[in-house]
Amino acid sequence: MIEMDCTCVQKHHCIPTEVIEVSEHAVEKTAEILKDYHRIFMVADENTYEVAGKRVECLLKEAGILSHVLILPAPALPNAENVGKVLMEAGRDREVYDIQAWSLNPDYILAVGSGSINDTCRMVSYRLGIPYGVVGTAPSMDGYASVVAPLLNGRRKIVYNCTIARHIIIDLSINCAAPYPLLLSGVGDMLGKYVAILDWEISRDRNGEYYCEKIADMVLKATEQCVQAASGLEKRETDAIRATSEGLILSGECIAFCGSSRPASGTEHMIGQTWEVMDVEEGKVPNLHGIEVGEGTFTAIELFRALYAETEDQHLKTLIEKYLPAFDRLEELQRTIRLPFTVTDKQRYVEGILRGRTFRDRYTILQYLYDQGKLEAYADRVYDVVMQKYFYGTFKERFPDWKA
Repeated sequence: MIEMDCTCVQKHHCIPTEVIEVSEHAVEKTAEILKDYHRIFMVADENTYEVAGKRVECLLKEAGILSHVLILPAPALPNAENVGKVLMEAGRDREVYDIQAWSLNPDYILAVGSGSINDTCRMVSYRLGIPYGVVGTAPSMDGYASVVAPLLNGRRKIVYNCTIARHIIIDLSINCAAPYPLLLSGVGDMLGKYVAILDWEISRDRNGEYYCEKIADMVLKATEQCVQAASGLEKRETDAIRATSEGLILSGECIAFCGSSRPASGTEHMIGQTWEVMDVEEGKVPNLHGIEVGEGTFTAIELFRALYAETEDQHLKTLIEKYLPAFDRLEELQRTIRLPFTVTDKQRYVEGILRGRTFRDRYTILQYLYDQGKLEAYADRVYDVVMQKYFYGTFKERFPDWKA
């Protein structure tokens, strides 16, 4: 259990996570970490089974604590279909059929993967009342220690309150070998925390929403850690992967401490996740969550910069001003890490901003601008700025005819 005292109205924060292991060859410690369980149901997809699941399965079998394994087709999306598959396969039938007996549930669910597998198993764990943990195969998102699961249900993406992993095992040797887009996805997910905390502060002051300064400071610290490590990811430097992994986990812990994703998800997530939903609506596989969030972050940054330049609300101006240096650093960072852009069509881009306002019931700059009657105008303007600064300006070699 991880806990801390606080000066906010909650006074004390507590989460049931027992072990966080981030080290080289951490997979080899899996059976020892989970030795108190006896019927472990392991879930992976075809890709994560090859990179980690096969070894984990062997270790759990040798220890005599493995119940059974489910390998989902890759890539396994975090959708209702896969939640259903995991739920249906969780229990084992008794050897002798007895109409009076229930099938045997495992006493633990172990997710082997990253965002999709983790969120799928988190939901099943919550619904069955069975503890779960995760062997992370990529530092691609901050959901390892989170308490919410964003799942695709029909043509919607819904953020469900769930349980939290009891054990988080991150093998740096495996994470260092993860595909580079997954590494960028983790960075993209973290860049948006500056925006999320600023949105939270604005809602605190305008709506009296609960705000915890200690949690906010922890999220910003985790974000700084990831930003500083970002330049070492392409070279797969172990220290950079470690710093990114630990920063992502700390962000997830803060979500759990707060009891909602508010400290880690604001305008940038609402826009990025709307673009994901738009892909699902069209029958497409959505892009990596963190990549969409990264583009949503640059969008939010320019919305805030435009508002800062025009607003006559001095208090709001002062709040935004605190974050302008961080926004400048992220603009500079994009020239180095070159986060890809998945949405460049203006109509689609603007639609994501406008629809993003209602992605969930959360007060952000999107709602502020809407209430002022300015959201559509700002969305139209910010498209040109973002494309010039962060897309065309970053990938100049791909656009030889582009002029600033």
